[in-house]
Amino acid sequence: MAYTIIDIPGYNHNSESAWHSEFRQLIAEEGNEVITLDLPGGKYPVFREWYPIIEQAVSEAKNPIILVGHSLGTRAVLLFLEQTTQTVENIVLIAPFDNSLSNSSFRDGNYANFFEHLIDINQVKSKVKGEIKVIGSEDDANIPFIQAQNIARDLGGELITIPHSGHFLDAIWAKTLSEIVVR
Repeated sequence: MAYTIIDIPGYNHNSESAWHSEFRQLIAEEGNEVITLDLPGGKYPVFREWYPIIEQAVSEAKNPIILVGHSLGTRAVLLFLEQTTQTVENIVLIAPFDNSLSNSSFRDGNYANFFEHLIDINQVKSKVKGEIKVIGSEDDANIPFIQAQNIARDLGGELITIPHSGHFLDAIWAKTLSEIVVR
């Protein structure tokens, strides 16, 4: 089955950052459509500006959807699913935040608006038809691994630990991540 993978990069990243470019290529080689979103805001992103862009990508998808978020993109995936009426096939959260409001202080509060309320986890789960995968590394220096453990538990998702991966910022992770997303 072919999927539409909608890739939501993290804080101050875009479609050419980290592993996203090679990831798109690898996913496309498998016969899937992949869209990496370039979202506004730079160092000061605002979720209400991201939402309509994510909504449009989901609305225009030709195949069952897999939402992939990295870092702050994981919070965007969860906020989007909480607020939309649409459903997706699967979600994959890479180096994720958990549902703690204390995360609003990360990056000196530059994206505190992503953490104004606790996400209704049951609402999110009701929008995912298939699998929830959470990918983390115990040596992530940006977002502590416990957050991946917490959100995987809360969502009832599969926790995939990839040792010595840090925050998954290097292009070398494209192949491993693409294989997890479409398996």
